Amino acid sequence: MDLKNLIVNKAIANGDGMAKDTSLETYLNTGQNALQSIVQSMHSARLAESSVSRVLDYACGYGRVLRWLQAGFPEADLLGVDIDRKAVASAAQTLGVSTRVLDPSLAEPLDKPFDLIWVGSLFTHLPETEAERVFKYLNAHLSSRGVLVFTAHGYFVERRLREREKTYNLPESRVVQILQDFDKGKFAFAPYEQFDHYGISISAPHSVVSMLQRAGLTPVYFHARGWANHQDTYGCVKIRP
Repeated sequence: MDLKNLIVNKAIANGDGMAKDTSLETYLNTGQNALQSIVQSMHSARLAESSVSRVLDYACGYGRVLRWLQAGFPEADLLGVDIDRKAVASAAQTLGVSTRVLDPSLAEPLDKPFDLIWVGSLFTHLPETEAERVFKYLNAHLSSRGVLVFTAHGYFVERRLREREKTYNLPESRVVQILQDFDKGKFAFAPYEQFDHYGISISAPHSVVSMLQRAGLTPVYFHARGWANHQDTYGCVKIRP
């Protein structure tokens, strides 16, 4: 796939705060960088681009990466899902793709399996029990040959927190807590002040791999700070008997 010459929809969905807070070039480069990690994960899993027939952008927001999946896999059935009704409606209208509001209970399946699933900057905000629940849900929607690509906060974010270079909107007491849990080898999490189960997580690769294995998945690709030079990128497949 020639990422530099893809024809991508550059229209910005109404209400997209990610685009509002940065330049259009940076916004588009971030989406392109995600697609680069996706392609590298597919190569590691030996999944040919031509064999991808169904693609899922899980927690798609307003379509920052969805537009690149649309450009990179123009023949595939593409679905974007998110719990934010406004975001999925705006992404559908702007990009002309299928979207769906996600039921946070995860009680409803998402049709037939997908050959490629992308999850950008979701597990960076979830506690371990919730992250594992989502991994199991996504595994159930992954085809036998499929690849799941996602991002997580790793050692880079841990260092920024430890040095207080950036606290990610956490109060000091919760910065201390999350670092203590990280030092114990945990998939560490601290909630934002206004939430109980949504905040910031940091995890060493070994804790992420353990969680993946419990969810029936195994990594085939890893790139520290692989997305936007910030979040670690993982590619994984189903554990085969």
